[in-house]
Amino acid sequence: MIRKARKSDFTFIYPILKQIFEEMDMDSIKKLPESQFYDLMRLGFISEYYRYSYTRIWVVTDSRDIPIGMIDMYSYEDQKIIDFALKKEYVKVGLPLDTVIFDDQEAWPDEWYIDALAVDPNHWGEHVASRLMDLAPKIAQEKGYKYISLNVDKENPRARRLYEHKGYKSIKEMTIGDRVYDHMVKEV
Repeated sequence: MIRKARKSDFTFIYPILKQIFEEMDMDSIKKLPESQFYDLMRLGFISEYYRYSYTRIWVVTDSRDIPIGMIDMYSYEDQKIIDFALKKEYVKVGLPLDTVIFDDQEAWPDEWYIDALAVDPNHWGEHVASRLMDLAPKIAQEKGYKYISLNVDKENPRARRLYEHKGYKSIKEMTIGDRVYDHMVKEV
C-alpha cells in the first residue's frame, strides 16, 4: 500500500532515509554525533514544514503497515522554508543557531521536486522505488505542476537507470553538499 507518512513512522523511515545521508557523504552531517543528528531529524520529521517532514513524505508499507520505502517531495517555492523550519529545533539538540546542514538550491522554478527516494535494503528488487516514482507525477499534477525534477548522484548508475526508464532527462549538473549531481526533469 502507498500512503502519506504519519508522525509515528519516524523510527521506520529514518533508517531508510539515512542511506541517502550516508551516500551524500556531507561534512555538515558527518561532523554531528549520530544521536544528535537522529534527534534533530526526528524533530524535523514531526514538524509541519521541514524538508523531511512527514507532511512531505509518502511511503510504501508492508502487510503490517510498516514503511519499507519512502519518497519525499515538495515545490520549488517551498525551498525557501524547508530548512528554516528546522533552525528553531537546533537549541533542543544542542546545536548552535548558525549551524548549516542543507543550504543548496536543489529545485528550479516551476518544478515539483523529488528530494529523496529510498527503500529498505531488505526490499530491494520488489519495485518499491518504481511504485513511488509512479506516484510522483500524479502528486505533481494535483499540485498544479507541469514539471517534476530530481537530482541523481553521478556515482549512482542504478538510480539513473530507474529515472531514465521513468522518462526523466538530464538537463544540467549541479553541486549539492560535496557531490556533483545531474538535475533530471520530466514533463507531466
